[in-house]
Amino acid sequence: MVLVIGLAYNVYAQNEFTIPTWIKTAVGFWVNNQISDEEFFYAIEYFVENEMIHIPDAKKNTDDNLIQNLHILQTAINEKIRESRELANNVQIQQAIAESNSAFYDISNTASLIQQLDARWQSSDPDEPGSLAYILINNDAADVIRATIKADQESGNEFTYAEIFVTNAYGANVAQSGKTSDYRQDDELWWKEAQQNGIYLSESGYDESAKVYSSDIAIKILDRDSNFIGVLKAVIDVESLISNEAR
Repeated sequence: MVLVIGLAYNVYAQNEFTIPTWIKTAVGFWVNNQISDEEFFYAIEYFVENEMIHIPDAKKNTDDNLIQNLHILQTAINEKIRESRELANNVQIQQAIAESNSAFYDISNTASLIQQLDARWQSSDPDEPGSLAYILINNDAADVIRATIKADQESGNEFTYAEIFVTNAYGANVAQSGKTSDYRQDDELWWKEAQQNGIYLSESGYDESAKVYSSDIAIKILDRDSNFIGVLKAVIDVESLISNEAR
């Protein structure tokens, strides 16, 4: 069964839209296999039939392009959740995270080290071989991430990845497509919610790291024994949606 999540967006004059809490919860259950595809489909159908979800009427809406793009974004989010789960299970990424977790596990004061590295992160030059930023951007797992982004951006999709990175179980970056704003991530809401609930979907906003208006997905990463080992964050570029809304 192919599911298209019917997200109900509230569109504001400030060029922002929100993903309702109920859909984040429902998607979380679905992603974590707590409910089946069929159960998820009927849950959405129930909300629609009971008018708990408002489906925009294109005939009454003055911006048909916005409605069309919202539906495209809904489908894109579904697909990118699936792709993110596959990427989180990639052999190179799983190996890189396992090695990072092992290295941090042997450190007596992990939190203190991560804070020190985070404090020096801004001055770490991603173009300087041997620097922390360079190492995290130029490794096998990062190559897999960049290949995923490149393929997506060359696909002709309306909404594509602007940035993807993964952390270990301690919230420290392990591999990334480009230099992120911070090195430490476990203090971020998206990281905490992904760890706790399995998935996090953000409302749209400007992403300082990717330098685009985005809608973000964060996925809890598990090893083969279903142990928590890290988090993957995918930043989806929604610039075209913002541009169309502003017209």
